[in-house]
Amino acid sequence: MVEEMVKQSEQLYELAAEEIEVCLRVKGAGGRYELWHRLRPPTLEDWRAYERDLRSTVEVSESEPDALRFNSATLEAAGALYDRLFRGARGYRAGDAPDVITAERIPLHHKELAVRALTDVGPSSHSEAGHSAAEEDSTEPLLFSVDTGGVDVALEASRNGVSYAGLVHTFRAPSAADRVEYSRVTSQALYVRNSHTLKTILPSRLPGLVALYDRLIVEVRGYAAAGAPLNDRAAVVRQMDPLHKKVAVQVLFGE
Repeated sequence: MVEEMVKQSEQLYELAAEEIEVCLRVKGAGGRYELWHRLRPPTLEDWRAYERDLRSTVEVSESEPDALRFNSATLEAAGALYDRLFRGARGYRAGDAPDVITAERIPLHHKELAVRALTDVGPSSHSEAGHSAAEEDSTEPLLFSVDTGGVDVALEASRNGVSYAGLVHTFRAPSAADRVEYSRVTSQALYVRNSHTLKTILPSRLPGLVALYDRLIVEVRGYAAAGAPLNDRAAVVRQMDPLHKKVAVQVLFGE
């Protein structure tokens, strides 16, 4: 069993951190453990390699012909990513040397939990994108705006046990061509020729979603690089966390 340790922060979300610390509070048969993992921030290439390592496929189940089976090497992909990012860990003991441990000695399921913590970003549950609390609580449907001005997407994320709300991404309104591109990126599939189970490979969506983000983003709020607010669009494109780009674009297009 793993406990979350998250507290609310009004600070800016730092994009140029030298290291990320992930704390896992684990309860086991032997007692309670507090396990700290020091990782370097993952790059776009790290996440692309992670998605490739997932080797996600869909195929017809041989035992249940009317069912589809989804396959993904989640643990293996997380373990490989963890090993690339590993800088240190404490809370473990190997022989008579506590806190001196290599990535190879970390249990695979702990690696997967630490990597999962790096992906803790999603749509905001607060009204940070311009909607009043009254609008959000109303049972009446809202009017859908067809204005071509900026569109705000609000996210929230956790890092190092701290929760960050008010992470706002302002996009230009997507054009019809942008929506066609989004549909193309999210519906890609590769069919394996001569596969009797109709095996389909699901390629990584991350590069296409990041490209859409870079094309549409105007500005962000709630982020910093080296302690300074991220105000320059070019800096946003260059330094924004790839997973934040992915989630923001998915929210923008209604996923």
